[in-house]
Amino acid sequence: MFKRLLAPLDGSRFGSRALQYATEVAQHFGAEVVLMQVVKPTTPVVTTTGMAPGTGSPAVAEIAMQAALEEDKRNSTRAKRYLSGKIRGMKPRDIKGSYQVVVGDPAQSIMSFAQKEHIDLIVMTTHGKSGLKRAFMGSVADAVIRESGKPVLVVRPRTKK
Repeated sequence: MFKRLLAPLDGSRFGSRALQYATEVAQHFGAEVVLMQVVKPTTPVVTTTGMAPGTGSPAVAEIAMQAALEEDKRNSTRAKRYLSGKIRGMKPRDIKGSYQVVVGDPAQSIMSFAQKEHIDLIVMTTHGKSGLKRAFMGSVADAVIRESGKPVLVVRPRTKK
């Protein structure tokens, strides 16, 4: 039934809980697990005219853009190291795995990847925001559930009761 699972991870301890569920499902179905981390792009401080505020200089704007690109590269390298460690942890359980690091909008990147790569199930965590917090801050899990067209297994935080 499930041949390819996608587990988007954000690098947090809670986010890694999705991997526990994904590996259990993968073992049961003999599926491959694709780990993904989406790195939000660094936004340089540049005005609509392409200049750094208060400088009037395109050269400063170019330096800001280069610094943002370098930061994105560093964040992507950290994400690759993190995900490759998670893949190594799956090997003793004989689970086939790979990883992907993408710079972009988390929800859109997850949905696009799932469509392109023929993912059968997305396993992810939610931070449990609801009501106004979710409306103002958005929810990656909510967007993926509503718009991906894929089955999504959502791991919620434990409640403190």
